[in-house]
Amino acid sequence: MTGRLTRRTKLSSAVAIAATTLLTTGCSSLIYKVVGDGTITFGKDYMVPYLLSTDDTSMGCAMGEAMTPLFMSFGTVTTPPDELSVLIYLVDGTCATQRAEEANLEYIRMSREHRIEAATDARVRSKRWHAIAAQRQYLGYQALSRAMGEPGGKCPNFRNEDQQMIWLLGSAVGLMSVLSDAQSGGVVGVPMDIAPKAERAAACLDNAEGNGKWWGLPMAIRSAIWTVVPGITPAGQDPWKRLDQAMTLGENQGVRLASALVGIIAYNSDNIPLTKDVIRRQANSIKTVAANREYRMVDTMATDMLTLTSDRLWTEATGARTPIGSFGKFWDDKTEVKQIDIKLDDLL
Repeated sequence: MTGRLTRRTKLSSAVAIAATTLLTTGCSSLIYKVVGDGTITFGKDYMVPYLLSTDDTSMGCAMGEAMTPLFMSFGTVTTPPDELSVLIYLVDGTCATQRAEEANLEYIRMSREHRIEAATDARVRSKRWHAIAAQRQYLGYQALSRAMGEPGGKCPNFRNEDQQMIWLLGSAVGLMSVLSDAQSGGVVGVPMDIAPKAERAAACLDNAEGNGKWWGLPMAIRSAIWTVVPGITPAGQDPWKRLDQAMTLGENQGVRLASALVGIIAYNSDNIPLTKDVIRRQANSIKTVAANREYRMVDTMATDMLTLTSDRLWTEATGARTPIGSFGKFWDDKTEVKQIDIKLDDLL
């Protein structure tokens, strides 16, 4: 009798432990899902709009890189935050690109001084950061494909303006991933066909309404790709003229991302006079047209990109980056000498 009671007690204990474990595990999963859904919703509804309205890109980089693992981890217990991921990886990729450009500036300086070992080391660091940028940007493009379908096919049915923005920025980040991977030496292996896919994706919003709403960016993305991918420019279209129109739209709206894109394309095409003109326009525009308060971060990022391009030009020519207060000016600018009308009799 005692043996039976002992066996029953052991069985009851085992059942109780199993039930407790099952209930605890189930509750934990439910709690994680609720927390994950809430955090992702908070990120989309509050964190991202707030971040876009700020102008401290360094802080944006720190926050984006620090929060990425947290937001991505919730994808294991709830629906992956793919739309949010597009924006997060855009920021993360831009941060890595900035570090790559800083290393490249060092490479230029070391090369000018004929310090071969230091120049080689800086070049390697630059390529490594470009590879990290390409990896992050490609992840953003893949997130866009999961969230809204692979770009390049049919245009999606946009539920709201937020989806339009994500579609555009996701297409842009795909193009950036191709450019970053090229500068890394092809380490990541980003598919080259993303560029024409991004062009077709931007076409979904390349109309008067889309360009008017999104700072001329659809027109800028398509036209920029036309300048680098042969055979896809529609008959009768001048990509450089359209790029100028896109810049004007962005300048008027206070979100000058199109200008940054034109500056990068012009520099990569060795069109230094146009590169300088774009930087001068940006310097004048930010003095006369305030950044859009809702998208201040995007506008500031555009200026940062053009500042890095200016730094590269200055460093190549003088060995040092753009002097303080000289954004929009260049070492070889002709200074006007004011003529002073002095009569000789006045000196006697």
